[in-house]
Amino acid sequence: MNYLNKFLQRVTRKIKSVKEEPSNSIESVVNLASSPIGQDEFEWNSYNSHYRSELDEIQKVHTLRISSEDYSFINNFLVSSKGILPLHPNHRLLYETILQLSPRSVIEIGCGGGDHLHNMSILSSTIDLYGCDLSEAQIDYLRERNPNLRASIQRFDITLPFSSLLPLVDISYTQAVIMHLKTVNNHLIALSNLFKLAKNQVILMENWSNHNFKSDIEFLFNNGMLPWTNLYFYFRRAPELNNHPHIMIVSCSKLDYEELLDYKLLLQNL
Repeated sequence: MNYLNKFLQRVTRKIKSVKEEPSNSIESVVNLASSPIGQDEFEWNSYNSHYRSELDEIQKVHTLRISSEDYSFINNFLVSSKGILPLHPNHRLLYETILQLSPRSVIEIGCGGGDHLHNMSILSSTIDLYGCDLSEAQIDYLRERNPNLRASIQRFDITLPFSSLLPLVDISYTQAVIMHLKTVNNHLIALSNLFKLAKNQVILMENWSNHNFKSDIEFLFNNGMLPWTNLYFYFRRAPELNNHPHIMIVSCSKLDYEELLDYKLLLQNL
């Protein structure tokens, strides 16, 4: 059951209880309006300090920012040079998938310190790159960490109504972003915006247990909240993780990937 239905059920239950207890009806309705069903996993105003610490840990075992000699795209696969720490499996699979789809333009939602956009700029000189993040501190960190980044960056909260100031691109993607959104229907708004930004594909690399992303996207599509006329779900496997299904690709046209028919495929190896 999606969060919107849960919210409506809570409203119905609360209104019923208000009718039964008229003496405190106004207070009850006000409390309902101000209390979210869930809560995001982070306080976003202070998220940057956590983010920096997380990168410090990851870089002990993985390369975060590549140079032009580190990886090559050969026969549709990313191949690493010897003698460097490997990319995190999530990151390598994400970049490889984007390159396979040959987009002319891409936007990262929740671009953080800008490492993914930096790496994409190294791997392809022909893709127009865009990024957005809700945090001014994160964007400042991006400027500090990747001062020469070949990408257009702007501040935007993806859980707000869609803005015409955002670019329309071939592919929009997230890397560990939507999974943290748990306040009321924030993640549904974010998903809807991803599809409004993308003309061809939406790529998600998320914790699949935090939401049922497939059902949520189907709910949005079936209720006219997405601009696409067709919806196809696919997945790719991560060789570094015993070839487990690991990334979701949602496309407006058919692709030569394994079709995601059962969401449990993404859950079984978490």
